Amino acid sequence: MAIITLTSDYGTKDYFTAAIKGALLSEAPEVQIVDISHEVSPFNTEEAAYILKNAYHHFPEGTIHMIGIDAEATPNKLHVVCKVDGHYFIGADTGIFSLMFPHFKAEQIIALNISQDDDSIPFPMKDVFVKAACHINRGGTLQVIGRQINELKDLIDFQPTLSADRKIINGQVIYIDHYGNLISNITEKVFKESFAGAEFELKLPRKYSIKTLHKSYSQVSEGEMLALFNSAGHLEVAMNKGDSNHANGASGLLGIKVKDRISIEFL
Repeated sequence: MAIITLTSDYGTKDYFTAAIKGALLSEAPEVQIVDISHEVSPFNTEEAAYILKNAYHHFPEGTIHMIGIDAEATPNKLHVVCKVDGHYFIGADTGIFSLMFPHFKAEQIIALNISQDDDSIPFPMKDVFVKAACHINRGGTLQVIGRQINELKDLIDFQPTLSADRKIINGQVIYIDHYGNLISNITEKVFKESFAGAEFELKLPRKYSIKTLHKSYSQVSEGEMLALFNSAGHLEVAMNKGDSNHANGASGLLGIKVKDRISIEFL
């Protein structure tokens, strides 16, 4: 049984997600549909890339991933299918693939030639991506639904940098989760490669700082701030049992937003 995942910024109030699932099941009633997220901030490519790149590899190879973020085709934004790491990704070439796979080379990239059946307002995830996904599910070759291309749009992804004396890692907040926790682009790998047993200070905007890393949220009291490496391997500033919906998550209380700079200084 094939698995098709859905990631979009459609939310859950409107009919869009249901219409996509209905179209999939009409063509391929045997498929298993899995929602990764429909709560991506509208048109936020970076946020969608973070969510999807940390979710897809938990699925078996051959899984088909449909991406409905800024999905309308334009002369400078093609609809594509990429086969990467044994998975198929269908979406608009907004640069999301360069953010998801900075170190992976695509096995195949196809610019889709599928068009809508009518002149209604574009709904590419239902009218185009569903057809591509069902074609792949039937075992069809990608060349039938498009033409081979060699390059995708490249978005510059701000990577953490080391100071000249290697005593400071400079990074930024790249994502704020459902609980208001701040996720940075500083990974555990970068930290361990730089950290030589020295004491350190995590410096945040507005002169906030943290000097200890924890292994879990419950190692601090409820409502207390902490820093840890999350399950995706990214440095995270969190509040134990925080809630972004009530403005008492780390982001709301500290007044820190996506793209704000943070740093780790080794003492």
